Amino acid sequence: MRMVLVAACCALLLGGCDGDAGAAPAAQRSTAPAAAAGGACQLLDFAMVNAKLGLDLNVAAAATQENTFTCVLQTQGASYPDLILSVSSTTVGADVFGSIVQPKDATAVPDLGLVGYEMPTPPVGDAGPGVEVGWLAGNKRIIELSLRFAPGTGDDKAAEAMPKVVELAKLIDLSSL
Repeated sequence: MRMVLVAACCALLLGGCDGDAGAAPAAQRSTAPAAAAGGACQLLDFAMVNAKLGLDLNVAAAATQENTFTCVLQTQGASYPDLILSVSSTTVGADVFGSIVQPKDATAVPDLGLVGYEMPTPPVGDAGPGVEVGWLAGNKRIIELSLRFAPGTGDDKAAEAMPKVVELAKLIDLSSL
């Protein structure tokens, strides 16, 4: 009896309720929140990311290596676009970050951490063009956020995404204090 009751409850929860019996039920996502993946994903929220970037990312994976925490967000069943966040603790100051860590061809981003940069990234391997935003956070962390598109995506789409990724970076910077 208990198994039948549990099965009935599960069927009701998974099936959903709809006032219009003739209508097809709406598709519902069952993915866990990005933060559930752990690591740097704890700084990300699917709704926030998707609203800022105009994407539909819904799968998160995290990894840790020594003092670096990473997170990758993707759309289920697709390799691109993907959003990669890495966070590393550091002892470097703004001067060292600006002269050694920041790529030479990057553009400075005002009001992002202690010092920040942005730059387009060219297609590499099986990834299309993208953007990278990096900064030295006030809490002694080097943070990099990159968005990569599918092969064949035009550079103009990546250029359009740059200010959106910078705005997302500013939100992440505030959440990492």
